[in-house]
Amino acid sequence: MGASSSALPDELTLDQVKELVGSQFDEAKFAELEKNDAGLVKKETLLALASTTPAPAEVPSAPAVVKCKMTELPIKIDAARAANLTPLISDRSNAHLLDTFHNYKADLLVDCKAVSLKLAKKETTLDEAREALRSKLSSAFHYGHDLVLSCQSASPSFSQSLCHELFPVEIFKDSGSSCRNNEFAEKLITDEEVKNMPGMMKLANESFKVMVTTHFAVEDLDDFFFGEGFGFEKMPKKWFQIISIEHEEGTELMD
Repeated sequence: MGASSSALPDELTLDQVKELVGSQFDEAKFAELEKNDAGLVKKETLLALASTTPAPAEVPSAPAVVKCKMTELPIKIDAARAANLTPLISDRSNAHLLDTFHNYKADLLVDCKAVSLKLAKKETTLDEAREALRSKLSSAFHYGHDLVLSCQSASPSFSQSLCHELFPVEIFKDSGSSCRNNEFAEKLITDEEVKNMPGMMKLANESFKVMVTTHFAVEDLDDFFFGEGFGFEKMPKKWFQIISIEHEEGTELMD
């Protein structure tokens, strides 16, 4: 209730109760309350009802944005994963230095912007686009690579079309660990891959992890990443640790 009990009158009208509880007003419940001959509800009756109504569950907020230099990035990524979060890294350098960082680490970098753009331009079918993502996931999943989903200056259509049974939304949760099990490996890795790829088996590698990278500025993510109709609409922001790279003085930045 918005007002303190001492500020309430001893008896309240229907309009006063409505004003007090706002959107939580339930006319059926009000009708059941004991009233005097004038149709007023005693303050004690209303307070007793409030004490038995559970407070709405508190919605966990997204973690605070972490800012770091490129040299500190591995530590910040590890910290995000230790907190069961998926790193979402914003790189505003013109030279896209973050891509160089991942190539140096031999991570499996996936150009998700290209996959989504080809689909939008009807240069590929939905099945082909989904297979392109599944095959990359399959390789990283078995060999234990970091799967780096490079979104660049786009919000790939994961929520609308690209996510499916073999590239589920849950891949984005907890750096992919919720899918990191042999049951999922059985579905994900094909018999053809086992036959043709060296050492490939239908087993999950504990070293497999996921991260997301973007060229968007942190302040634009709510609108153009997580906003309604955009690619990460179905992924709660609280799943991610947003990391903003602070580049050295003299580094050319995107406008």
